Amino acid sequence: MIGEYTDDELHRLHETLYEILAEIIRVCDVLRIPYFIQGGTAIGAFFEQAILPWDDDIDIGMTRANYERFLREAPAVMDRERYFLQWLGTDPHTPFYFAKMRRNGTVFLEHNYRHLPIHQGIYIDIFPFDKVPDSPRLQKAQRTLANFFNCCFMGKEVWQWKHCGRCEIDHPTDRGFWPCLVQRLVQTPLSKRAVYRLLRWSQSMFNGLKHATFYNMVLMPKDHIAVAAIEHPEQRPFGPLTVWAPSDLETYLRRHYRNLRRVIPKEEQQNHRPDQLSFA
Repeated sequence: MIGEYTDDELHRLHETLYEILAEIIRVCDVLRIPYFIQGGTAIGAFFEQAILPWDDDIDIGMTRANYERFLREAPAVMDRERYFLQWLGTDPHTPFYFAKMRRNGTVFLEHNYRHLPIHQGIYIDIFPFDKVPDSPRLQKAQRTLANFFNCCFMGKEVWQWKHCGRCEIDHPTDRGFWPCLVQRLVQTPLSKRAVYRLLRWSQSMFNGLKHATFYNMVLMPKDHIAVAAIEHPEQRPFGPLTVWAPSDLETYLRRHYRNLRRVIPKEEQQNHRPDQLSFA
């Protein structure tokens, strides 16, 4: 269900998101690092040529090699007075396995992470995409393993389950006692960086496949994007900018969103309305 923003808040938030995206595009152009829009951002580009009217974030993806190049090389060329590239290497208490480009001087304080000592600025998500096997059975096994390590990674900062620890969110994730116990036993002796390495390994274990059909974030079954669509992207207008998108964008979107349509009822609209929002 959509959170309630005022029209002015959404307008200013969209302006800030476009500003952050422009910096990411500039950095990628300088470093010659390919990227692509995905998820709800791709829906916006397809139907509105802009951020969806109710949306409050932008999601972009990069293949694993390009993502890790971005983490290594972007800080040298980005405007660090205005932006902060957040990931485990720069913000050790982050609960996110992926990166975020945040705008300095702003606040986007999400409820579940309000107590963490991390940068809490307005952000754009940057996800690594890895090749996945064509076998549904292997995909499921890989996804299960990756999600387990991701729970361990997040659990180092925020315990989200009702068993084997004090839940730190309002609505505990529905998960049984035994999975929670196994997670607690595995994550406790390991450092957060060790868990991150295991998660990265589980996500990228099939990147050596020569004939994989899809890339995916691995943790989610629906985020299949054809290898060819990522390796041969196309440009799309997006608000005041032009962005790279997977080729044959409609095919990707209809695979990901089985009920894809332009008009979405309000009760199905999703966003991340924060506890606190302020602009530079």
